[in-house]
Amino acid sequence: MSLLPVPEVIEVGDISVPLSANYQANASLFGTRYAFTAPTTIALVTDALRWQWDAFPDYPEIRATGYLTIDSLGSNGDIITVYVNDPFLGVITLGAYTISNLDTTTNLIAANLGSVLATNPYGYIVSFAFNVVAIVAAEGTGALINGGNNLFYTVTTIAPGSFISTEGDDPITTENDLNLIIE
Repeated sequence: MSLLPVPEVIEVGDISVPLSANYQANASLFGTRYAFTAPTTIALVTDALRWQWDAFPDYPEIRATGYLTIDSLGSNGDIITVYVNDPFLGVITLGAYTISNLDTTTNLIAANLGSVLATNPYGYIVSFAFNVVAIVAAEGTGALINGGNNLFYTVTTIAPGSFISTEGDDPITTENDLNLIIE
């Protein structure tokens, strides 16, 4: 048997008070058989639960969301790898995508990267539209993943003469001619 949600427990308590009082009144015809405090106890517990619920209701978890914006095509063979610094698992790899000659627009790169990232086993939700990939944190991480730079990526290039640079203090690595932006 599953547990009732708190609002339904409060409703059952509200219904139980008059029923308990009625049973108590019926029993008084034949002598007291029920505890005198039964309706009062039910009312007190129900009201305490109602007050607690009103003061601290359940709120749905708000999960952190990060975005990868693909602004240029890069080179054939470049490997984009996306990582998350998960508050429970540490640094995890959501997935990696290798740019091919079929990726003729930034929208295609975002769609292909998003499709690869969506298959992650960690519960991160991935969607994509146009040239943007949105990554929603796994359930249960809530605000723990907010702040800092917990979503980052690397672009590994195999093209001769290219180089990899690190921008600032953020653990974001990108090839010079492939501009990925995390908002």
